[in-house]
Amino acid sequence: MKKVFYLIMSAVIAITLVGCSSDSSAPQKVETPKADTPAQKEEPQQVPTPPAEPAVKTYKDGMHKVGTDIPAGEYVLMSNSFMSYFEVANDSKGTLDSIIANDNFYTRSIVTVKDGQYLKLQGCKAYAFVDAPKVEIKDGFLPEGMYKVGVDIPAGEYKVIPEGMGYVEVSSNSTHDLMSIVSNDNLTGESYITVQDGQYLKLSGAKLKLN
Repeated sequence: MKKVFYLIMSAVIAITLVGCSSDSSAPQKVETPKADTPAQKEEPQQVPTPPAEPAVKTYKDGMHKVGTDIPAGEYVLMSNSFMSYFEVANDSKGTLDSIIANDNFYTRSIVTVKDGQYLKLQGCKAYAFVDAPKVEIKDGFLPEGMYKVGVDIPAGEYKVIPEGMGYVEVSSNSTHDLMSIVSNDNLTGESYITVQDGQYLKLSGAKLKLN
């Protein structure tokens, strides 16, 4: 009887050992660590390039036929030489009788031309009035030149200071017709001038005190 009992116990132990052995040999599930996902690189934002400003049209030395070479209108003439000259004529004959207006200037002038006229430029460039360079103020003074009141300078009363023999002129338009002159004066000493919006102020050999 004891022998049978030992055989049964031996069989149970053997089965248990086999079961344990089979459990330990079962493949273990190994989790592979996930590789770090690289952070996405942000693309730099594209800054839109502003459109280039259109080039300003200018007219150089020479004779220009208004309505053909140059549109009718008002122009600012900027000197690029020691002394500049412009002339408005009613034809291209080149005679004194053809001249409607003309002037010598050192810095800037303003002129209005009509279709069929001829504009002669010497030592200067012409800009359409709206495209003209900004007026330069030097130490509180407006240098000699021609200016439109209400655009280049405010209306009001100003002191005019000559630099040697000076000249000041107020006109109603920029045709340079003698009939457009409102007032003018030759100066040897300081003076005052009152100008209104829409008028034109011409300074030659003189400067205007703004403050």
